[in-house]
Amino acid sequence: MTNNVLFPWRSFLALVLISLIIAACGLFENEREAENEPLTSGAQFGEVVTAEGIGADNAPLAVADTFSASQDFIYVVAEAESIEAGTTMFARWYRDGEPFEDSAEVTADRDYEDTYVEFHLENLQNNFEEGDYSVQIFVNGNPAEEVEFTIE
Repeated sequence: MTNNVLFPWRSFLALVLISLIIAACGLFENEREAENEPLTSGAQFGEVVTAEGIGADNAPLAVADTFSASQDFIYVVAEAESIEAGTTMFARWYRDGEPFEDSAEVTADRDYEDTYVEFHLENLQNNFEEGDYSVQIFVNGNPAEEVEFTIE
């Protein structure tokens, strides 16, 4: 008779344990979804290029991946499909894999769609060092798009 009384409690405890396991799996799934959310949310980019200049609405002019050492400016231009208000962005410039300059950070003052975002590197000494370069755009402090180029 004692076994009959304990049996429902064992079943109940087993159901509670199974429920806790299922709930915990759901919590872990939510954590995994949050981990998979891009850290660069707030901006969605299309093509990102380097160019010799910019035109109307910051559209790239003379897209190139090789520049002369006497080039006045080198631009990185990102085609932005959307940018949410409050999103911050800056560009980090690298020479031979080592960072050497960050552009000023900009903050979107409103939502934007179908626009261009540009950052540039100015040749202050009128003689860029030759070598392999890259530039990476950061969104809300997180690395996003990167483009490689050469200065000859």
